Amino acid sequence: MGFQIEGRMQVQMGPYIYDTEKYYVNAQTTIPYYMCSSDDCLKVVVACLRPTALYHLFKINVSKIINTGANPKHLFQDRLSQSRQHLLIQNTTEDNIQLLNSIFMEQFNKAKPHFNFIDATIDFIIKNRGEIKIDELVLKLNVSKRYFQKKFKEMIGIQPSLYIKIIRYNFIFSSLTDESLYYKSTSASLYFYDSAHYSKDFKDYFGLPPSKFDPEQHVFLKLTAIEKAVWVNAFQSLSAK
Repeated sequence: MGFQIEGRMQVQMGPYIYDTEKYYVNAQTTIPYYMCSSDDCLKVVVACLRPTALYHLFKINVSKIINTGANPKHLFQDRLSQSRQHLLIQNTTEDNIQLLNSIFMEQFNKAKPHFNFIDATIDFIIKNRGEIKIDELVLKLNVSKRYFQKKFKEMIGIQPSLYIKIIRYNFIFSSLTDESLYYKSTSASLYFYDSAHYSKDFKDYFGLPPSKFDPEQHVFLKLTAIEKAVWVNAFQSLSAK
């Protein structure tokens, strides 16, 4: 969820470039995209939430905003009032973080979320570093596979098989170092049946084989990988480059 204080981001998907709204929220994105800005100065406060947060906070079907988005002003309603929007412009970044924390807490207290088996699923997937099958999950959770997949897509926005793959690659990239580029080595294939399966899956996911992947072109992947996902630090690192 982004709050653009100064300047405006644009999103490029294929040959098309879209202007973003001043405030925007997006769930998972399953197609390639690039974010850019033609403004000289860009000041954005970004809140990166747990995968189930949008569902719990706003009671929405998250699959409806996959690869698109929504305006959080409509979601927060009166909690993102004109006076608070004015404060976002005047405040320091630290003050804005505190202000947004209070807005989220107000929404949380209103929503009174009840956490369920999908929340437990997210923890299982991350704990297992994406090395878990859907059949294992439904057995552990004691729910039907059909209901599990339906509820997962409603709350997370995408199929569980794709989310598992995303987490698996996040953990691969969290182990990247300058001395040992694991995405090119057999170490990465520890997450797969064999090297050939890893190479094919990598190409399907990224559009090119591991041997041709340049991490310098994908800095954000490494900064926001699961084991290093302190999001504030990640965005500070990006802005410092």
